Amino acid sequence: MSNDLYIVTGVRISKATKVGNLRKTEMLMPYTNEDSNSEILIKDNSFKILNVLLVGDYGSLVLETKNIKTAIRLFESIKLLMAFEHEYYDNDMKILRLDSNSDETKTYKVYDLNHYQNHYDRTSLESGIVLGNSKIKQRGELIKLTFRDNRLRTALACFFQAQEIYYTNLVGSYITSHSRPDIYMYEKDEYSFLNMMNYERYCASLTAAYRGVEAIMNVNFRERQFKSDEYKKVINNSIQGIKWDTSYLKAFHNVRYSDNLSKKSYTRVATMIKKLLVARNRAGHGKLYADQKRNNPITMELTHESARFLSFLIIEYIESKIDLKEEEVN
Repeated sequence: MSNDLYIVTGVRISKATKVGNLRKTEMLMPYTNEDSNSEILIKDNSFKILNVLLVGDYGSLVLETKNIKTAIRLFESIKLLMAFEHEYYDNDMKILRLDSNSDETKTYKVYDLNHYQNHYDRTSLESGIVLGNSKIKQRGELIKLTFRDNRLRTALACFFQAQEIYYTNLVGSYITSHSRPDIYMYEKDEYSFLNMMNYERYCASLTAAYRGVEAIMNVNFRERQFKSDEYKKVINNSIQGIKWDTSYLKAFHNVRYSDNLSKKSYTRVATMIKKLLVARNRAGHGKLYADQKRNNPITMELTHESARFLSFLIIEYIESKIDLKEEEVN
């Protein structure tokens, strides 16, 4: 029995041509005046990821799997990685079943997962982010890792949800040029108003991010662990290269009260986890308990930092499993 085919909408694939002698500089080119194109981008024992020219001048991302469950798991892995790496959040990104009675790719018809014909118009099939075929190939090992690693996929899903609830652009240049200066420049009344109006969103986003921290660390932390040296052993054994005293560069700590926005501020990984744990307890329970710090409010800065800290741990975890630089070269 042949494998099933599924199309991922919201993603378009182009030819990527290297420009000059710079290895990472590429020009994205459409498949102009070409009637058909089909290439294997990633091949695995459980799936294939194909670039197939179905409509228009750009290829479609097609998944070949043995069953629907595998297809959905692969689709989720791709979607979460695109959100993490490209900050691409699009509700139009879907997985739909393809049906074909012929080897000719132009005869493919789009069906949904319940096998009812889905009459997608040409515009819907041609919309979405455009990526070079080489970009997908370079991410082969990362996609395979995410597909198989529940720990990583859960953390990425939590990062996705945290950003969906309260989005913040975590690109370094954006933080330096916009996020930090904006928070610093808010008038006191405006700052208080924003924190009050968005308080529940901050709480929900921070809670999702902290859930991701525990997922990627593979630990359910408790405050009592930080009252002894138990937390050191737990953190040291979670992610290769991460220790309890590993330095983490904060981006939003005390921004409102800083006299120098360019000054760098560091903290230990353990300190950051403890801070977010206390904040998560406050966000989740909705009130302060006697043993919780009253000076640890849920603010936009802390919510920003929770997502950024999660992304830091995710990158460290990925780098402990695969060589991203080597993958870029290949």
